[in-house]
Amino acid sequence: MAAYSHYGPDPGNHPDQKELSNIVENLHAGSYGTARFVMGTDGVLRTLTADNDVIDAIGLPPRLVKAFLDRTSFDPEIADVFRGADGTKVPQEQWWKPDPSLLPPPLTAEEKEWVKKDYEENKEIIQENIRKRERGETKPCGVVIRSDYDVSPR
Repeated sequence: MAAYSHYGPDPGNHPDQKELSNIVENLHAGSYGTARFVMGTDGVLRTLTADNDVIDAIGLPPRLVKAFLDRTSFDPEIADVFRGADGTKVPQEQWWKPDPSLLPPPLTAEEKEWVKKDYEENKEIIQENIRKRERGETKPCGVVIRSDYDVSPR
């Protein structure tokens, strides 16, 4: 309920959440649309291959870092790690070649195989859903707010 005190009764209507949704929707997610969306502790939102190669990236201002984190369950350690993060101050060269410590570990061989198998099993459904979205027949899922992070500098 704490999140509603910040975002109001319809979090999808909050300007920060709308802007973040637009950014996420427009980031390239790889040829199969299976890229991982990862927020680096530097405040840069990246899409990554299974091997952690950057497909697309954008530096987010602190308010959008918060909006991204608010879509996840609250963890005080995460709040501390992202405190003061401002991706707009990160040089673009680092968006594309980040220090590995900013990223999760690459997928294991087993995880890569699972992703590939899952995609192959659901390829027709995924492609049909993409076509429906492109034709305007379906809309993206709504925003779910799970927390109310405070990552402002102290």
